[in-house]
Amino acid sequence: MARRDRQLATWNETVQTRDQQFTLKRTALLKEAARAFSSQGYHATSLDDVAKTLGVTKPALYYYIKNKQEILFECHMLSQDLGERAFEYAYKNGKTGREILLLFAKQFIESHNSEIGACAVLVEFQALDPANRKIVAARRDKAQLQLQMIIEKGMADGSIRRLDPKLTVFFFMGAVNWMARWFDQDGPKSGAEIAQVFADLLDHAVST
Repeated sequence: MARRDRQLATWNETVQTRDQQFTLKRTALLKEAARAFSSQGYHATSLDDVAKTLGVTKPALYYYIKNKQEILFECHMLSQDLGERAFEYAYKNGKTGREILLLFAKQFIESHNSEIGACAVLVEFQALDPANRKIVAARRDKAQLQLQMIIEKGMADGSIRRLDPKLTVFFFMGAVNWMARWFDQDGPKSGAEIAQVFADLLDHAVST
């Protein structure tokens, strides 16, 4: 009930301009849909389900989105945007490869948990249509390459032990992706606490 109240508060919040109101309500829609996709699956979740949770009619949703596919694609793009911000933060505040990697990991996980909760974009990649999948895959591959380069930097500066960068990225992202299946914003641990635990585990895995 607490989660629903938060969503409805966001949906019904009054802002100064129509553009701000549109953006706020569209973001609330994306967040709620992401949670629904995570708990029920993309194909099992209808726009009726999302509309009911937000307390609006299904036709009202079409003012903000065209269809379910657009929601899923925009959720993926938001996830990639959060990843890019996490990279910027890590590069700005870290010096060694290890520091940059751990700052990225913590920021990436925490931002996903706070921005879009148990994010379905991490588990519903195959549900994208071919054109959208190609766009998302290109951004995802770029991010994975960036992580590999950070790990290689850490190995070069001695802050990360010798390991396979590509497999290490798969190890980390696999753990993060599975989070979409179990993370609960109303659970006993906050998104920030979980992000710190994951960063600590990653640190133990890569440290010299």
